[in-house]
Amino acid sequence: MKRFTLLGIALVLITGAIVTADVPFTVVVPNLDSPRGLTFGPGGRLYVAQAGTGNADGRITEIRLKKGQVTGVSDVVTGLISVGDEGETIGVSGLSAHGNGTLFAQMSLSNAATGFTSDLGHLLQVNPSGHTKAVANVGDFMYQWTTDHESLFPKDFPDSNPYGVLALPGATYVTDAGANTLNVVEPNGRQHVLAYFPNNITADATPTCVAQGPDGALYVGTLSLVDSLVFGPSAVVYRVDLSQVAPDDLPTILIVATPWARGLWPINGCAFGPDGNFYVSNLLTHPNFTGGDVVKIPFNDPNNLAKRKSLTGGTMGNGGGVAVDTDGTIYAVSGTIGKGAVVRLTSK
Repeated sequence: MKRFTLLGIALVLITGAIVTADVPFTVVVPNLDSPRGLTFGPGGRLYVAQAGTGNADGRITEIRLKKGQVTGVSDVVTGLISVGDEGETIGVSGLSAHGNGTLFAQMSLSNAATGFTSDLGHLLQVNPSGHTKAVANVGDFMYQWTTDHESLFPKDFPDSNPYGVLALPGATYVTDAGANTLNVVEPNGRQHVLAYFPNNITADATPTCVAQGPDGALYVGTLSLVDSLVFGPSAVVYRVDLSQVAPDDLPTILIVATPWARGLWPINGCAFGPDGNFYVSNLLTHPNFTGGDVVKIPFNDPNNLAKRKSLTGGTMGNGGGVAVDTDGTIYAVSGTIGKGAVVRLTSK
């Protein structure tokens, strides 16, 4: 099973030009346990997924805001499975709000891979009162898919680690960081594979997040951790044109995702803002596992490094989810067990 933690790798740093903002961020909610996904719901309510400490204490937390100031913090869901593993915590990861406040939360890993009987790998639907319902078992579905398609990546398949989620009218999209796929889950729970993200030079792509662009296409960010540690910023944002997908058709699955932006540090979260530009959070910005950032990528010129803008100057450690309010204010998560936080960026 794929981990986001790697040791003993020879490191060579190749940096890319990027405009740096000399504006700090502000911690709005501290002391979180392994925060992951971040999303805005109705009424400007902000939700954060906490993978927990490894003691069945995963949770989804609501943050109420007024003019950028926190007016209340409360847990919507508690007691989600949380598994400690190799220095990190596995549990609830992706989070997306839809409609009247319904949340869709993606649990990582799979029961097939771990031998558990649990909500691991499940896509959960959470109503405004906090009641949860499993919509689909993405983890086990993709573990079987990678078993059936082991030839795509023999050194790592079978594997599944559903991670990012995007809920849209009539469909929910999930990125599987273990299977290297973009999947769709229909309202009735039926699942299909839409796109496969190709292997990098030294390891696989590891798609972590998905957002819908102003053109209606889906944009998927990859971690590309090993390549970034060895060769410098190697993460890629892929574009998937939904008019071109052919669900479960392998020849189309293998070619439908096209590179849109290259040369980024490992991406762990992404979102579009009301300005139409793309924002990615970086897990790290240095090959010694330090740094972390949120980077603004101009939608109309995504590969112009001079036009990309670092919003924290690489000072936001362990970047995770990112979300942009309707007024353009950017929020992100950072940190690990007990030291996680939701932060507000003071630059737009």
